[in-house]
Amino acid sequence: MSNREKLMKNFHTAAALLVVASLLLSACSILPKATPVSVERYTLDVQPPTTTPAAADGPVLLIARPLARAELDTSRMAYREQDHEIQYFARSRWADAPPQLMLPGLIEAFEASGRYAAVIRIGSAADPQLRLDTELLEFSQDFRAEPSRFDVRLRLQLVDLASRKVIASRIFEAHQNAPASSPYGGAQAANAAWQAMLPELVAYCTANLPASP
Repeated sequence: MSNREKLMKNFHTAAALLVVASLLLSACSILPKATPVSVERYTLDVQPPTTTPAAADGPVLLIARPLARAELDTSRMAYREQDHEIQYFARSRWADAPPQLMLPGLIEAFEASGRYAAVIRIGSAADPQLRLDTELLEFSQDFRAEPSRFDVRLRLQLVDLASRKVIASRIFEAHQNAPASSPYGGAQAANAAWQAMLPELVAYCTANLPASP
């Protein structure tokens, strides 16, 4: 093969590669672009209660972050459609894990009662006399009911830190019908259920406070 023939062959090969590359680029440019999946995030917004002045002679109360099983200690929004099964909405989330969202509401509610010298969280330099331990047992939207409802179950224990004894213990429940069978409807119902439960927690603990020395 002469040099001229070799040059012509190389030229045609290069031209063919350019055509293929051009076609590939054109195909890429017309493919639909991936659309980011939007995620809705919800929180627990407790209405600020009317504040009562702190009791100077009241105990200092430490409120620990609520505990929860792994399936509830997540920002994923849980729901139930049948017994013994828990599922999660694909595009809806809590702004944080429910136990973390509950902590500010607990602190505000107990502070507003006016029965404690101070209400603190872990990390405070204050020396508490009592500790409030809670465990979240249920926090999900239930589609087995009609209309769907939101269920909250919470175990509470009030501990005397001097004696290391549990002085009060009880499980609380709240069930609130959802205004719509949707994640947003569930979030609305969760807020209503939590707001209804908080005064019950405060009243129960107040009734079981140890007598002042």
